[in-house]
Formats: sequence, structure tokens, C-alpha cells
Amino acid sequence: MSVLQVGKYYDPYIGGMETVLMNLCQAINSKVKLSLIVANTELRTSHENSDFPITRVGCLGTLFSCPVSPLFPYWMKKYSADIIHVHMPNPLAELSYLLSGNSGKLIAHFHSDIVRQKMLLSFYEPFLTRFYDLADRIIVPTPHHIACSNMLTRYREKCKVVPYRISLDEFGVDETEKMIVGELKEEVPTLLFVGRLVYYKGLDVLIRAMSSIDARLWIVGTGNLEASLRRLTAKLGLENKIDFLGSVPRRELICRYHACDLVVLPSVANSEMFGMVQLEAMACNKPVVATNLPTGVSWVNQNGITGFLVPPGDELALVRVINRLIDSHSLRDELGGAGRERVEEVFTIDNMVNGVLEVYNEAMQ
Repeated sequence: MSVLQVGKYYDPYIGGMETVLMNLCQAINSKVKLSLIVANTELRTSHENSDFPITRVGCLGTLFSCPVSPLFPYWMKKYSADIIHVHMPNPLAELSYLLSGNSGKLIAHFHSDIVRQKMLLSFYEPFLTRFYDLADRIIVPTPHHIACSNMLTRYREKCKVVPYRISLDEFGVDETEKMIVGELKEEVPTLLFVGRLVYYKGLDVLIRAMSSIDARLWIVGTGNLEASLRRLTAKLGLENKIDFLGSVPRRELICRYHACDLVVLPSVANSEMFGMVQLEAMACNKPVVATNLPTGVSWVNQNGITGFLVPPGDELALVRVINRLIDSHSLRDELGGAGRERVEEVFTIDNMVNGVLEVYNEAMQ
């Protein structure tokens, strides 16, 4: 069976959808004849052929966070495959599929709705509807995605839940890294935030909450709100409690997961559809404090079992549960251990591979 994966970007570009795409490609490469097409981050089109063929189509830039790549339909048409697997939202890929006339079975892999760019959505929705009409199957990472998406509720019968996977081996630490973990540990409890510094992450809520939390906060990530978040930190006099670490190397990040006491994902909008950092925290036996969004966030992190959920934007509730965890080492251990067990049971490579291949086989029948 030949499969063409179609994404927005690909490794080494860092993003939630790109991480899922990379994990999936690596997992199914030995099971199918795999090819991949994505946008490049520069003008030229490049071709790679390491584990499988990758075409990065030249890009003029971005518009509404979408790559502008006029030759994308041409390259999609050049690839013929039994299965066309499109990761979305990605207006470039979806419009390119409609223009290419590609005859492969269409698998739509839903990661998120377009939430904030209302102007784009008003133009894009008729094309998106046509794309979903043509899709043979729709993959979603949790049951909550079907319920909370304005589009997917119309196509419920086409949807198949296939959870994301995480490599537990990646999140182990060797003897040298254990020493680094020990050096990173602070004298006070430590909270970790990992993600882009953008509006829907709700980091301003967490920063304000730190005024009432006796702990240190590590912020890993960059984004267009960094300057304003630093100003807020300074205004509240919290510079001695909050560290903006920017982008850090992957192994250092994993060491920080092990060194912290808990991980916080204070997202405030449905743009946060899953929260891969929750799985990464759980893989390191860390409890998670997240928000009770109607998306997959609240399906991944089970309230009172693997961590706690609070109402989005509720600073006082955030303070309350974080302080409760800080005050109880045994509770942190209990929730962190349950999180690790949940990852081992649900978010495995076998579950993902078997689920995706089942979708492919159903589409081919």
C-alpha cells in the first residue's frame, strides 16, 4: 500500500502537528510505501530521500499562519498513492488536494479547528466542507474532538479515534542526565510550562497566579507575546520567581521535566486541542494541572487521577490546585504514577500504528 502524508511543515520545524506527523511517519514507514510532502521554510523546493522521500515545496511566506506555496498543487498531483493522508488544519494542503485531482483514497487527520482567524474561515469553509465531503475517513485523536468541533459533528460517521503516541524510551534519563536533573532542582518547588508564548496558552493567567504561589516557574518556549509577558512579570515584581528560558535543547527539556515538581498547561481557548506536553509530563511521572476545555485536553489529563483540571482563565482555582500539589509530595507521586500508567496503556506506538492502518484498510475496501 502506498501512502502520501501531507503536512504543513516537517522536522526540524517545531510544532504540535509537526511532532505528531514525524512520530507517525517514523512509526508506519516499515508498514507502507511512504512519501511526504510539506511546505519548505524558504523559496526553493527541496527533495530528500533518507528513510522515505520528502518533498519540501518552496514557500513565499505565510498568510494567516498558512504557508503560501503556489506549486503545492503541482507536487501533490505528481505523487500517486493509494492513500492521501492530509494533516489539518492546513488550507494549503486541502485546497491543493481539491485542485490536484488526485484519485487516492482521502484520509483527513483532524488536529484542530481554525478558531481565531474568522476572516480566513469565512472564505475557507466552503472548500473545507467539500474536502470533508470527499474524505473517506477522518482520524481524530480523542472523542472530545468530534463533540467540540463545529465541522466534525456533521461527519461523525466518518470519524475514527486514534490517540497520539509518545516514545517512552525518549523520556528516560541516563546516569549523566540524572546528575543534570539533580543540578537543575531548585530549593523551592518548581513548576514547568512548555509551549509557544501565544494568546491561547493562557500564560498571563499563570504568571498572575504566581503572586500567590511559593514556587519557581520555568517557562520554556518563544512566541509573539514574550515581551508583554516579561513586562507583566516585571510589573508584578515576580522576576525572582519566573525564568523565561526560551527554546532549550530536547534533552535539556526532558531533564527539566524530571527536575520539576509539576507541569502546568493553563490554556484558555479551544485552539489548545490536545496538549502534547501533557503526555510528555506523564511520561516523566509528573502530575499535570490543565484547564477544563471541551477539547482533548480534558480527555488526556483525567481530573483527580493524573492531575487536576480548572476552569479556563480562573486564576484562583489555579492557585488552589497548584498549592495543594506543592503541599503534598505523596499526592504528586500518586498522580504522576497514574499519568505514567495512562501513557503506557493508551498512548503507545502500537495503538497508533494499528489504528491508522485499520483506517487505511477500511478506506481501501
